[in-house]
Amino acid sequence: MTGTSGAEDEVVVNERTGESVTFVAETPEVLSMLVEWPRPGRRAVEHIHPGMTETWEVLDGVAGFAIDGVDVEGGPGTKVAAPAGRRHLAWNAGDGPVLLRIEMRPALRWREFTRRFFAGEDPIALLGEFAEEITLPG
Repeated sequence: MTGTSGAEDEVVVNERTGESVTFVAETPEVLSMLVEWPRPGRRAVEHIHPGMTETWEVLDGVAGFAIDGVDVEGGPGTKVAAPAGRRHLAWNAGDGPVLLRIEMRPALRWREFTRRFFAGEDPIALLGEFAEEITLPG
């Protein structure tokens, strides 16, 4: 891995949701993560990445995705992308945990945002600080 964001295979856990993110590789062009969503149901509010494309690949379990209001659901091998500027939402659509590979292109400061959000920092304050990485629709 290149960059200055920390060690390979750093794992962060959101104690509120049980979601875990393993940062696998990072360059300025791409941040690659392995992500586990342990609980069925929606995991985040609908949002937009103004400066990044988010791509998901389902490795295990069943995940659901809504991109600009179009829903897609799939199991292992399913790949879905939300281009920069498109509103989207993703969730665990199965009965057990979901394991995904997620890539953010370019990486921008998504790793730092994730660390701080999972640590419990104020989400509204983070939205203001990371406006190129994430915003809410409307």
